Amino acid sequence: MRGSKHFTVVMVVAMLAVAMVPGAVGAASSDALQIGVTQDADTGDATVTVTRNETAVENATVVVESSGNYAGNGTYATGTNGTVDLPNPQERVNATVTVTEGNNTTASSVVLVPLDESLDVSVEVDDANDTVVATVTQYGDAVEGASVIVNGTDYAGNGTYETDANGTVAVAEPTTTTNLTFVATADGLTAETTVEVEADDLNIAVSQDENESVTITVTEDGDPVENASVAVDGNYTDAGEYETDADGTVDLISPLQTVTVDVAAEHDGLTAETTVTLQGEVAAEDPFGRLVSSFVERLKDTGSDGPLGQAVSDFVTENNPGNADDKRPDHAGPQNGDDADGDEDAPGNSGPPEHANNDKASDEEDEETDETEQADDEESETADDADDESDDDSSDESDDDDSGDDDSNGNGNGGGPPDHANN
Repeated sequence: MRGSKHFTVVMVVAMLAVAMVPGAVGAASSDALQIGVTQDADTGDATVTVTRNETAVENATVVVESSGNYAGNGTYATGTNGTVDLPNPQERVNATVTVTEGNNTTASSVVLVPLDESLDVSVEVDDANDTVVATVTQYGDAVEGASVIVNGTDYAGNGTYETDANGTVAVAEPTTTTNLTFVATADGLTAETTVEVEADDLNIAVSQDENESVTITVTEDGDPVENASVAVDGNYTDAGEYETDADGTVDLISPLQTVTVDVAAEHDGLTAETTVTLQGEVAAEDPFGRLVSSFVERLKDTGSDGPLGQAVSDFVTENNPGNADDKRPDHAGPQNGDDADGDEDAPGNSGPPEHANNDKASDEEDEETDETEQADDEESETADDADDESDDDSSDESDDDDSGDDDSNGNGNGGGPPDHANN
């Protein structure tokens, strides 16, 4: 059950408070006298009634005293019905009524209210029903059928209402903190009061205990709110949407690394939000491998909906420090190798220029050189073989020619080589 809302009474025009404080001096409890004081709703006259064990006491002495100028001050004796009549006061007076009968004496203090101030309207907030309830009474008794005008700044419940048999009128709580004025009228009497009604507030709090678990608590006017919607946003493994339990809480696991998250809650049209920094179990300066290891251990402890390897792969892809360029701000300029239009040939390319030699290019060029040299060697060998064959053929032909010359000229070499031999 929700707690009562506090409100401030700004003004009360008419109010009656009658306090009965019976007491006994020198008498046993069975002989104690009881005093009751009432005022007539039509005349304002007061009646003092003296009883013992609910039986009227006749001829009891009644002394009325007050600090004000009250016409009813004096000494009286009760009649057969145990009563004494007092006049309607012209102003509020605090009176003391002392009754003596035999050896028994009892005293009571009362507040007497003039008739024109006898109507009263009081206001309280019913958080359980999200309403503001005004109660109209006269001399402490509920007034049925009284007219109540409600007025507040930018308040949707402004209007005129009529009290029920309990003397009450219920209007909706304002959506913002508002001063509401209630003016009650009955039988020509009027009472007015103004109260400040605080609007319902939804609150959200985030705590992290020594075991590093995270608890989100949603309250409304200090009371836990069940089934409130909670959204957690940030680079956090437990980021997502949740619903509060009967205690108004959502329990999460602490982040692997310290992270700042936004937390928002909503319930019955009311909202609340906050931003908090959650402490992680792995420090930012720790090696990336430790972060991955902690993530794997957490998956083993909490379970995973999909393959463990895939979850780890996704985590590494999203959190690897090497992916920092993916999160670089706009003012940092384009990544290496890209200009504003995505041109890979733009200045700033961290790769080597076209004329630069790298290992792969050198290896490919060496292979091409080796193949070229091998081909040249093969061609050279083929050419040498061809020359040798040509020399052999020439030698054979020369021998044949020489033989012919010998036969024709009658000498061994025919007078030397032919003219074309030295070409």
